[in-house]
Amino acid sequence: MSAHVVVSRPMATETTSGRRRRATDIAIAAAVFAYNLPVQGTSSPLELIVPVGLCLPFVWRRRHPVGSFAVVIAAAHLQVLLGLGPLVADVMVVFSLFAVASARAWQISLPAAVVAAGWTLLVTLPDREANDLSPGDVGLFVATMAVAWLIGTLARTRRLYVQSLEERAAQAERERETGTRMAVLGERTRIARELHDVVSHSLSAIVLLSEGAASIAHADPDRAAEAMRSVRDTSRGAMSEMRSMLTVLRSDDDPVGPQPGLDRIDALLDESRAVGIPVVRVDEGTPRELGAGAAAAVYRVIQEALTNVRKHAGEVHEVRVSLCWNDDGVDIRVVDDGKSGTGTGGLGLIGMRERVEAQGGDLEVGPTDSGFGVHARLPVPR
Repeated sequence: MSAHVVVSRPMATETTSGRRRRATDIAIAAAVFAYNLPVQGTSSPLELIVPVGLCLPFVWRRRHPVGSFAVVIAAAHLQVLLGLGPLVADVMVVFSLFAVASARAWQISLPAAVVAAGWTLLVTLPDREANDLSPGDVGLFVATMAVAWLIGTLARTRRLYVQSLEERAAQAERERETGTRMAVLGERTRIARELHDVVSHSLSAIVLLSEGAASIAHADPDRAAEAMRSVRDTSRGAMSEMRSMLTVLRSDDDPVGPQPGLDRIDALLDESRAVGIPVVRVDEGTPRELGAGAAAAVYRVIQEALTNVRKHAGEVHEVRVSLCWNDDGVDIRVVDDGKSGTGTGGLGLIGMRERVEAQGGDLEVGPTDSGFGVHARLPVPR
């Protein structure tokens, strides 16, 4: 109900304003006609057509400026043909020319100004002496037409400038809204990637640990209990990360706690070792400082690669995780010797590629001579 009220009020205001402008135009035309009538006189009914033709079209000058001017200038030329001298109602030619110049481009208004100036010479020069008009008076009349055209053109230019500013403001508002929507979409995509990485990695570890604990529960209770404690710790860590990320869905603030980085890679490898994945870490070159986004990307690439090893690689004898620091940046390689392969599709690999490309890097995944490999390159500014 309130939305209809808000929309209807501007419409009512605009209609009222239009009626006021129309009433003003009618009042001006009537005043000029009433003032001209006793000055001109009514010696012939035919001569009455001239002031009517000069004044009446002014009422439609806002909607049809060119048509209104055409009727006015036709009545003005009829005035010349009837041999009438300058009239008070001739001022409507000036007003009509101004209306054309303020509403149409100069390609239309300039010819109208030339026609109006030519008519001025026609109506003033033949009986200049009889009407006691000096050359300066004639020049003043012509200059009046030029000034009317110039002022109308400037008014149109200003109106178009204001409209352009309003359009730019509206465009900026639309772009701001689009940017906000894109930011929200990007944040949702980021959260989806984070949730996928955390849930997939943690659940795969929990499943393997649980299966191992169940298989040795009777034969080796101590090892089974240790495996279940690993399940507990992995579950707690996953719950903590999920709680941290889901906070974003309920608040505009940043996620609670920092993103995982290089300092947590060793703990990540230990989790894989705990579920029976023989992981070996190799570091080459001199490590350099990474931004939070790049460090998180390195961590998530290794995490997703190890998750894929657990899910798809089958029996593996070694998984080599390498961090090679060079002049261009850092190369991350995760290579296993499993025989099943991990494929090149799936949301995990897609999310991994998006993370790397978001940091300006590139990703290669595919079979190797011994198994399957993930190779990511991330630039590191000096």
